Amino acid sequence: MAAAPPAFTGNLKKALAGLRRISLDGLRWRVFDAKGQVLGRLASQIAIVLQGKDKPTYAPHIENGDMCIVLNAKDISVTGRKMTDKIYYWHTGYIGHLKERRLKDQMEKDPTEVIRKAVLRMLPRNRLRDDRDRKLRIFSGSEHPFHDRPVEPFVMPPRQVREMRPRARRALIRAQKKEQGRAAAASAKEEGAKNAKAEITA
Repeated sequence: MAAAPPAFTGNLKKALAGLRRISLDGLRWRVFDAKGQVLGRLASQIAIVLQGKDKPTYAPHIENGDMCIVLNAKDISVTGRKMTDKIYYWHTGYIGHLKERRLKDQMEKDPTEVIRKAVLRMLPRNRLRDDRDRKLRIFSGSEHPFHDRPVEPFVMPPRQVREMRPRARRALIRAQKKEQGRAAAASAKEEGAKNAKAEITA
């Protein structure tokens, strides 16, 4: 007998908000695990699924994307020094009230908003954007209230590392040869010092 899924302990009203305005017929429920994933690379894959670009029936004026459930938003990772250097800005509307918040502080306050902003800023700014936003459900933990739906995990594609450019490759080879020459010279110097010491003692 299969174990029962864990009960959802989050804000159920917020998690189910707006589902009545979405036509769920024929949609797939894709589950993204954000644990250890790079923010930008994960957001780009979510944006592709939300727009339906992974389907042969894709059309830019038709909304046929799938539902996206993102789990473990609090365990997302970023490269470089973005955790302290990336800043979100917004204005309250009052004179001089330009607010800012660093990515580190936003992760402590609400990590789901970090992924939501990254995904929405990758979507086209048109009339379909609000419907695509409703299809995006993000949770900071590993629990979600959609266990009664036919969810399927999304497998992230392997990262394609670009081949090194010829100039950079030549520079790397020169640096390696230079380092090998230094190591050989140092070993030869040590060997000569040992031989000289042996001759003196003899």
